[in-house]
Amino acid sequence: MSTFIRSLMIASSLVVIPAVLLAQQRPQPARPATPAPAADAAEIKLDESTTLRAAALEARISAVVANFALLQRQAQDLQQEMTKMLEERKTLIQDAGKRATVDVKDPNEWAFDNTGQRYLKVRRPQ
Repeated sequence: MSTFIRSLMIASSLVVIPAVLLAQQRPQPARPATPAPAADAAEIKLDESTTLRAAALEARISAVVANFALLQRQAQDLQQEMTKMLEERKTLIQDAGKRATVDVKDPNEWAFDNTGQRYLKVRRPQ
């Protein structure tokens, strides 16, 4: 796998996964329509304007959590698409190597040179 692709996958996982995990770790419990306060529970009374603001804020929080779930699904789809493309790239390089009688040991050692319409073997420092 090329360094660029590897770093792209790592960077995307660093952004997506923690946010998704955070959203998954705090499931919203189902709330009754009219909660009955417990006798010993503390409660905060809200006036009408504060109640409206709180309801709007809770709705926005729910929307963000839903967006995280959607983002996770999109990340999974992109990861599957990337895996398919990498397999296709591997096959392409191996087939081209056979036609050109070049020994392709690891397809990840090859980088595409768009100007020369070719793949060049990348030398990795050890």
